[in-house]
Amino acid sequence: GHPSALPELLGPGDLLREIAAGSGTVTVPHALHERRPAGLTRELVLTTPAYDVWVMHWPAGEAADLHQHDAHVAFHVVDGHVTEERHRLDGVTRLDLRTGQTSVVPPHTPHRLVSHVDTTTVHVHATELG
Repeated sequence: GHPSALPELLGPGDLLREIAAGSGTVTVPHALHERRPAGLTRELVLTTPAYDVWVMHWPAGEAADLHQHDAHVAFHVVDGHVTEERHRLDGVTRLDLRTGQTSVVPPHTPHRLVSHVDTTTVHVHATELG
């Protein structure tokens, strides 16, 4: 079908997963940067009316604060290894994600990421898709 039909065929999480994974194929891994910053870095690399794309570099052992989003978010591990913790009333679910893997986080799901090694991730935040 026509590309404009894509959002109707896929749910917002599926579409964000595809955008994150595709963006990950053209993102430079943390290890290849000449000057690696000491802490967690975030760079907005694309913004559209429907979504924003961020590249994040995580030093080993770095953890994001527990947070949630109002819309779907997908993230793709370009290089490295992270654990995503999803906090729910019935407990914490941990997802181990390595190079090439992508996760979709539903709206209003408290979560955080923890890096095990130097890691690069691509995050796609829905704006109007959520």
